[in-house]
Amino acid sequence: MTQPIKMLRDAAWQVYEQTGLPTTRNEDWKYTDLSRLTAVLGETWWTPSHAADLDKETVEEQSIPELDAYRLIFINGRFQEDMPNLPEGVSVVPLSTLLVSDADKAAKALEMDEKTPLFNGAIAVNTAMASDGACICIADGVKLDKPLYLLHVATSGGASHIRHGIWMGRGATAHVIEHYVGNSTDAGLTHNVTLVHLDEAATLYHDRLQLEAEKQFHLGRVDVKQLRNSRFVSHSLALGAALSRVDIAVSLSGVNASCVLNGLYLIGGRQHADHHTRIDHASPDCTSQETYKGVLSGRAHAVFNGKVVVHEGADGTDAKQSNGNLLLSDHAEVDTKPELEIYADEVKCAHGATVGQLDLEQLFYLQSRGLDKTSAKNVLTFAFADDALTQMISAPVRRYLERAALKRLPQGDELQEMV
Repeated sequence: MTQPIKMLRDAAWQVYEQTGLPTTRNEDWKYTDLSRLTAVLGETWWTPSHAADLDKETVEEQSIPELDAYRLIFINGRFQEDMPNLPEGVSVVPLSTLLVSDADKAAKALEMDEKTPLFNGAIAVNTAMASDGACICIADGVKLDKPLYLLHVATSGGASHIRHGIWMGRGATAHVIEHYVGNSTDAGLTHNVTLVHLDEAATLYHDRLQLEAEKQFHLGRVDVKQLRNSRFVSHSLALGAALSRVDIAVSLSGVNASCVLNGLYLIGGRQHADHHTRIDHASPDCTSQETYKGVLSGRAHAVFNGKVVVHEGADGTDAKQSNGNLLLSDHAEVDTKPELEIYADEVKCAHGATVGQLDLEQLFYLQSRGLDKTSAKNVLTFAFADDALTQMISAPVRRYLERAALKRLPQGDELQEMV
């Protein structure tokens, strides 16, 4: 390890020792208790998982079918395959390579700012421990012809600390898919931070798909900084893991920048899924649109907190935010909190949240047309959830998620709790 990287990691570890993991006494973590993580994985919860290999057939089983993409595979957080043949103007280098060959670039990928919104001690641990990830640079004006597909497979217990960086030049366009899956029967942790920088007029479509095994824990964060006329479109999906938390922090730092944040969490049993978002309108004439939906069954617990801050001088802001939740069980629970802070004039801002159950009139209508009760409930539930997927630009990704969602819809006795 080079001296600059060692100093960076030591400083990050000191931050963690001072702050520790966030607790429910922290307002941003009021409804998500990470003592469950330490109870299962132990006080040294950050201990890395073992390196592993997967045969080609198993990798294909975990991948998104029919997806034509530049694929990079990470097993237990480690890059596994030869780099795909990328177009001119697109550079992807594993973090593990940069740590050996270019300490300055590695330090840039591992950078950490304690003053950023939603910062916590877990991020410091990621800086201190991350051993691999994808460092993606797309040159000015390059429009990537197909997605960059980052497939992450967890095969054993232990923690996978992953750090991705995406730097897009002026006028560049790309679609990046982060896909998290696993077949491990042991408890483990996926711990990911993705840094995104969009230069003027750059456009990034970013899909974050979490469908991990039932005993896995998942902590994720996406930090986005946007310059003038740039566009960021995010789809964040949580269908797996015992406990998951994903933070997305977007800074609209240039005039006419825009972002769209879409999300879906579909959980059951005793799953816990937490989504926190923060959009800072720091420049005039920026727009943001945020729509998150949740479907909960069994004793599942979801948390949504979306905060939009319109800073002084950010006149002409247009911000919309909504969170809708469908509860399929009397025991399911959701804590939702949309927030607005406005320090500028001449803005258009709106937010709202709903929590409800299936519409009995719609249910009766479908049954009157010949559907049995279970099928009618599944049709209505799927229609509610699928609305969060319709804007995805990749048809194979959308079909894959629709099939995954259908498999997770509650059946039989569990549905009877509703009506």
